[in-house]
Amino acid sequence: MTAELDDPHVEARLADLDRRLQSLEAVLWPTGRTRARSSSCPPPAVARQNVMPNTNRSNGPEPPRSASASRGRDHSLSDLFGGRVLAWTGGAATLTGIFLFLALAISRGWIGIEARVALAGVGSSLLMAAGVWLHAKRGRTEASVSMVGAATAGLFATIVVGSHVYGVISPVAAVSASLLVGAIATRLAIRWAGHAIAAVGLIGALLSPILVGAAIDGSTIAILAVAAACAIWTVLWQRWDWLGLATVLICAAQWGRWALVGQPVGLEVLVLCWFGLLGLAAGLGRRGDSPAKSLEPLSAALLTLNALVVGIVGAFSLRDVAAGHGAAIWLAALAIVYIALAQVQARPLAISEPTRRLLLVVGVILADVAIALTAGGLALTLVWGAVAVACACLSRRALGRPSDYLLVEIAVGAHIALALVRALFEVTPGDLSGQQPGLPELLTIAALAASCLASGYITAPRTRRLGDVLNAVGFAAIAYLTAQALSGPMLAVAWALEALALLQLGVSTRSRQARYAGAGFMTLSLGHALILEAPPAALVTGAPDLIATAKAFGAIALALLGASRVDREARGWLVAGGALTLLYLASVAIVTAFQPAAGSADIAILDLSIRQEGQVLLSGFWSLVGVAALIVGLRSNNAAIRNGALGLLLATVAKVFLYDLSTLTSIYRVISFIALGLLLLAGAFAYQRLRPPPLPDMRKVHRSQR
Repeated sequence: MTAELDDPHVEARLADLDRRLQSLEAVLWPTGRTRARSSSCPPPAVARQNVMPNTNRSNGPEPPRSASASRGRDHSLSDLFGGRVLAWTGGAATLTGIFLFLALAISRGWIGIEARVALAGVGSSLLMAAGVWLHAKRGRTEASVSMVGAATAGLFATIVVGSHVYGVISPVAAVSASLLVGAIATRLAIRWAGHAIAAVGLIGALLSPILVGAAIDGSTIAILAVAAACAIWTVLWQRWDWLGLATVLICAAQWGRWALVGQPVGLEVLVLCWFGLLGLAAGLGRRGDSPAKSLEPLSAALLTLNALVVGIVGAFSLRDVAAGHGAAIWLAALAIVYIALAQVQARPLAISEPTRRLLLVVGVILADVAIALTAGGLALTLVWGAVAVACACLSRRALGRPSDYLLVEIAVGAHIALALVRALFEVTPGDLSGQQPGLPELLTIAALAASCLASGYITAPRTRRLGDVLNAVGFAAIAYLTAQALSGPMLAVAWALEALALLQLGVSTRSRQARYAGAGFMTLSLGHALILEAPPAALVTGAPDLIATAKAFGAIALALLGASRVDREARGWLVAGGALTLLYLASVAIVTAFQPAAGSADIAILDLSIRQEGQVLLSGFWSLVGVAALIVGLRSNNAAIRNGALGLLLATVAKVFLYDLSTLTSIYRVISFIALGLLLLAGAFAYQRLRPPPLPDMRKVHRSQR
């Protein structure tokens, strides 16, 4: 603040305000109540102490509070209507009359072309001069401000009609006149803080080409550019965000239509850059007074709307430039500007932190669209994945506010979603049963998986929820990649090996996500084997390909047993799973071995007997394994093995009584029951001899010790 008051321009403005205040006091209180003031500019220190800023610049100096102040409050509604409403309505009516006069003179042909333009220009100039005179000589009234606003819009309309409709004003003279009128209106709006000049004059000037029905060509765009610059300059000085938003919207409707009909490339780029810079200035102007200041809604709307309008219009108007890459080049350039502004922290701009985050988000979105227009397939997935990782790295620089982490989550999640959609577009799930994709498609899925896992690793320490989701998507992408690259029993083998690797990684790094992923991969491998290689019906009909079945279930069993050596917490479950897998594989092999070979002679006669032999052997095999496991469990005093053996023996009993008894012939039934009975008797004898001793009764032990 001190540096601003030391500026010579500020000193001059303070001196001017002091002189005007003295003159007003002399008019309002001529009986000697005027404080003695020096005619010269007071020193900056005195000015800072004595001159208080007036937030309502459109009103005059406030007199001392008295009974008249309370009476003034009672008449506030009438003052508002009689002062501002009448003035603004009068200005709007005058401006409407000027436009109606021009339209009527054109349609009726009352006066000559030159006379029409001269009459409108002179009338508007006289109206502006009268407003300035009233403001200077008769006090700061809303009527004088509204007169200047109506005159400003009338002069701009006259310039548009005279240059474009009638051609009596050359383009150079029209632009020069627009600069002069805009400079005068901007100066008065800033100095008087006149909302009417902005609302009626500058907005009317922006609407003048539409109101007078002028075609949009180069000269009209030049005048519009001058009027827009004047409006934005007023926005920067007075911080009237509503004027900036209105300027961007009104101008975009006109220069956007002009650019889309096809113009010279250089002129299009110049117009796009000019109006784009004006929109940025309106959104960023004087927003950085406090780095921790929250983002203002109108400022955010201005920045976002400007990027949207300039980006869309530029992309469509330049799409045929540079061999069809003009749209991508324009969006990339616009993205670079926004991202560069997001990195600026120097004092001349002093962009606040929330505004810089918004600029970064908008710039990244523009870059994504530009990349999507130029790249495809693997390149597009790589770029979006790299951007996701870069956004995840920003979480390490977050300031600890929830909004910062939310922004990181949105950015990373959006880019991962884009990469996921692109990968699925390249390799659809329907290809799982069709032709295998090529190397580029597989690398696309690999890039997705790598970006997900890298982003999840980076963001997990700060945002665990996002890290878990990213890791889950990454592991799913790995499984999907494996399914696309392999098929048949090798897919089950690959999933089993990946499960073993993930379980080992989870134990060594204490990562619960890796352990869960390992369990998921093992489930996928086992499900694939049970559905495609050897479904449960294979225990009756046999497996179609015993070698493929052996590969799949053998790999699953080895992976489970190998994981049991690493994961001590789930060792019992893993060993049990490996043993059951081997038992299932052996059972399928027994049944398959006794199935008739395809094309063998008398297959219809041999089919029934061969199948029965396989079922008898299967029942005997289960009984033998159950008894052996029971003995091992008894000798090692291992309750898990002992209970598992008893469960297998119960399953064997159920099979013999329910299946063998109803499907086998008499001789095979006899063999099945006798074999089961003998083995069960042997198991019962072993259990009675080797069962663990019961726990002693501590009450009896206590009595014996007495």
